[in-house]
Amino acid sequence: MDVSDCTPGAIVATVHMTLVCTLLIMLWIGSGLGAEFFFGHWLGWLAVFGAVVLPVLVILTAVFTEPREPVRFNRQRREVCVPGRKGEQYWYVPWETVKASAEGFNTVSQGGVNMNGSLMIGFPNPDFTGEVKLDGNGFSSNEDAERHLYFPNVVSTIGAGMWELIRTYMEEGPEHLKVETEHFTAQKEGILEVYIKDVKASIAKLGWFKAFLWDGIFGLIMCNTLLVDYINRRHLSPPPDLKGDRVQQWSKPLPREQWAKRSAELEQAIREREAELARQSAA
Repeated sequence: MDVSDCTPGAIVATVHMTLVCTLLIMLWIGSGLGAEFFFGHWLGWLAVFGAVVLPVLVILTAVFTEPREPVRFNRQRREVCVPGRKGEQYWYVPWETVKASAEGFNTVSQGGVNMNGSLMIGFPNPDFTGEVKLDGNGFSSNEDAERHLYFPNVVSTIGAGMWELIRTYMEEGPEHLKVETEHFTAQKEGILEVYIKDVKASIAKLGWFKAFLWDGIFGLIMCNTLLVDYINRRHLSPPPDLKGDRVQQWSKPLPREQWAKRSAELEQAIREREAELARQSAA
């Protein structure tokens, strides 16, 4: 199973929405101060560069920059292949050394409660011989000692669910998962055709007015869903593969008798945890 925190489409949607909002604000300011403010004063030029040029450059970068290679989980070998900073250099990390942290926090304001959080997964370098210094979150910031997958802006329940999906795959098998992979396969339908189909589905589910607000105003105008779909198809359909003969050989299926087994320490920890849960349910 390949996992990546590379989401160029989500980045473009967020930046595009910020760009549209900024342009609307600049039009409002220009109606009061005049358009010459933006082109006849250094503050205006600075506003144009920071609020318009930079977001456009970010969007273009997301369109043309190749996505990072994914992290590959191999349940038969009970190992994880982690791409290095240079091409075709990989770490082969024992699964039982991988660690994860799902965090959550709430902010309260006059507008209500905003729930937020993150998921971080750490992969220690099995060949690192230097001193490992941990940050306050328990993860090392040294890229030679540990690398990470980081998923920001997910509430704690979603972050924990994402980690549970990975854990279930590695410990119980893919037959225990239900994951939609439609967006990661080659698309036969065109971008506009898919958008129209999604709009029709929204109309049937939400009605004309809500579908117009969600898929028209917010989706098409604010987030530019057509461009997001193009970027996802360009970079993630199909997803990037790991390169090199060794990793391809490592990724091949093994005969059942050659599958790696759980360590004795993990088996003991599982028995202790199951006993604790049994006591809690009986109490």
